[in-house]
Amino acid sequence: MAGAFVVNAARQVTGSKRFLSRRAASRVSKTNVAARAEAKEPAKETTFFAGDIGGTNARLQVWQVDASGASTLTFEKTYSTSDHPTFESCVADLYKDSEVREADVSAACFAVAGPVADDRCAMTNIEWVVDGPKLAEAFDIGAVKVINDFAAVGYGVLDLKDDEIVTLNEGAAADARGPVAVLGPGTGLGEAMLFWNDERAEYDVVPSEGSHADFAPRGETQRALLAFCEATLGECEIEQVCCGSGIVRIYEFLKEHRGAGDKPELDPAGVTTAALDGTCPVAKEAVDVFLAILGAEAANLALKCLATGGVYIGGGIPPRLMAIIQKGGLLEGYLHKACRYTGVREGFPLHIILNDKIGLAGAKVYAMRQL
Repeated sequence: MAGAFVVNAARQVTGSKRFLSRRAASRVSKTNVAARAEAKEPAKETTFFAGDIGGTNARLQVWQVDASGASTLTFEKTYSTSDHPTFESCVADLYKDSEVREADVSAACFAVAGPVADDRCAMTNIEWVVDGPKLAEAFDIGAVKVINDFAAVGYGVLDLKDDEIVTLNEGAAADARGPVAVLGPGTGLGEAMLFWNDERAEYDVVPSEGSHADFAPRGETQRALLAFCEATLGECEIEQVCCGSGIVRIYEFLKEHRGAGDKPELDPAGVTTAALDGTCPVAKEAVDVFLAILGAEAANLALKCLATGGVYIGGGIPPRLMAIIQKGGLLEGYLHKACRYTGVREGFPLHIILNDKIGLAGAKVYAMRQL
């Protein structure tokens, strides 16, 4: 099975011509900036902010775009949320630390871990409210957009470099404007889809709550896992067996199912470490089951949106498990050879995202659209 993998992402991208229009958004933004500069004023740089905000840290960037549309990162800093009573105070420190004048910032986009409505998010883990219109008024920014953190991952796919992915399944030549599926296991399981907008000649990201759909097990072990989850949780969503805590849940189930109650309690990092170094067979099996479930869910999402533009798996967990992923379990779960739709699945390119700043990349893409 390992021979089915090609880990030279640049060569695979060239060979399969996958997702040829993923940079369409940045090309459109560059054209708009250049046209505005030519029509209204002499060529000059435009400044914008991008940010990825979680419960612990706010990673913020300052970018400049020249008249040709080329973007340059000029400043980046991670701020501790505990050091700032409000997000406004964090933005004020960004201005001070980067020495950027308020009058020079034309746009901003902040990806936030929490529900977003009307460019506003009341964060759940800290007492911050990230309010786009209020920020625009307070700091005299032309446009401030607030988007969900996993929607930002979707936009980040549009800005991926060739060496920031590993391709597991080349599939058919990717449709340059075909739908794209994105999912990522981390603290939870995020899912989103991208659809081409003919009117604007760019991709739109459509968030999804697909991770809260019912878990559909395959085989005896997964069916027993479903019963275990229903007995302990009262239900079993896909997310509950396909995220960081899901790995621990699978491990605890297998300890009971395999009569290995003497194995130690482990957190998600402990399970993955024990699986990678081969010190615990139960942990190794837990990771194998997790990857099979992740592969199956990637295929399910691809089938639901006909992801001829490709399927991208992000999140913090898969890159850590590449040594095991390359053995083929995730791809087997994705292709599902026993399924009569295997041929359809084989046609969808499948990639693992290696960039751990994909949310920031997405905020950058979306901010550039406001210029």
